[in-house]
Amino acid sequence: MDLKHQLTSLKSIFLGQGDTTSLRGRALNSGAWIGAGFAVQKVLQFGSNLILTRLLFPEAFGLMALATVFLVGLAMFSDVGIKPAIIRDPRGDDPDFLNTAWSIQVLRGIMLFAIGVVISYPVSLIYGQPILFPLLCALSITSLISGFSSISLVTAERKLDFRSVTFVQIAGQAVMIGLLVSIAYFWRSVWALAVANVIGTLATVLLGYVLLPRHRHRFVLDKAHALSLVSFGKWIFLSTIVSYLGGEGLRAVQATMITPAEFGVLAIANTIAAIPNDLALRLAGSIGLPVMAETYRESPAKAFSILHQFRKHSLAISMAMFAAAAIPARELIQFLYDARYHDAGDYLIAACLANALASIGFGYSGAILAVGSFQSYFISIVIITILRIVGVLIGFQFGGIMGMIIGIAIANLVSLFYYWYLTDRLGLRDFRLDFTTLLGIAALSAISLR
Repeated sequence: MDLKHQLTSLKSIFLGQGDTTSLRGRALNSGAWIGAGFAVQKVLQFGSNLILTRLLFPEAFGLMALATVFLVGLAMFSDVGIKPAIIRDPRGDDPDFLNTAWSIQVLRGIMLFAIGVVISYPVSLIYGQPILFPLLCALSITSLISGFSSISLVTAERKLDFRSVTFVQIAGQAVMIGLLVSIAYFWRSVWALAVANVIGTLATVLLGYVLLPRHRHRFVLDKAHALSLVSFGKWIFLSTIVSYLGGEGLRAVQATMITPAEFGVLAIANTIAAIPNDLALRLAGSIGLPVMAETYRESPAKAFSILHQFRKHSLAISMAMFAAAAIPARELIQFLYDARYHDAGDYLIAACLANALASIGFGYSGAILAVGSFQSYFISIVIITILRIVGVLIGFQFGGIMGMIIGIAIANLVSLFYYWYLTDRLGLRDFRLDFTTLLGIAALSAISLR
């Protein structure tokens, strides 16, 4: 397909004229909207990051990064498997099923708000930062608000309709970042993060009700539907908790070993290095899972070829993004940030290579869920988390901050062996693609560490 044809296809998609009948057409439409929305969101996030490093001292920036770890944790713990349950369940369009799912989501949000308030004080004591107590109490409100999100956001993803979903996400983030930068300019305090996140979360929830197809939300707890959702969701919920410990939770562990200023510098590298994986995870969860679920329902024999195509394209995009960040990392950091943050250049190279290794397994995760192998999915997350925590602890003892990042990279590489074992049993292992990607990462390492 030539460039002109590709541009014409993209134009049709963004004008709402793309193919919405075939699975391939819906997947392409969704990929285009997710990619465009992701690009806009990351530009907004990165732009605000640059501004905040100039408005705040590294110590304050580090506290904001630590508070964000807590905020992400609450958001992840809000995930009780509602979305994947609705996406893969044949009853995903049943109003009672949807309202039961929404009711569970609301109750979970209330409970997480209470938990967040209770643990805020102990967290402030652990890190020796008294301001974290009131700050984290305020941030816990976002979990309460998010619990009331429209279930239409999930049904739109089930149908691979990401146009309205993307508008909601971008508008909500724009409100939050605009407030964050404005408040930080006048206040010069980490409190800007709490106020902006609460108002931004509220704006996102309200936009979900306004911009998405109407669904009559009401509190329903149908016993059969609730048992089905809880049975599925328990593995997702447990996996999410463990995923947090092996992802953002590692940042919390790192923050206990280094100063707030050092953590702020490391946070810059992690923020940039996480961009390709954020996209890969979004594609795996938003396209890979629905596509594989529909494939298993209708044409199981095509599962390997469809997964191969999906992973081939998503890995190609991720590797290109990692290369764009890692190769000029030192020069990029020196150009964008002042001398206080220049150590982030070396951290960025190492973090990109570590995350590149992790990206190989992302496409497999959605397929494992689509097959319904929830316990295997959970075990894979547990293994990865344990390996990463051990890698961070040992790495720090031998190499400080850089050692922690290298420890995570080794953990990501070792975890691939379990993915290969698991996907071999499912007939989905793709050695050729995986080894080609590993060779690409090795080449990228040699170029970046020149």
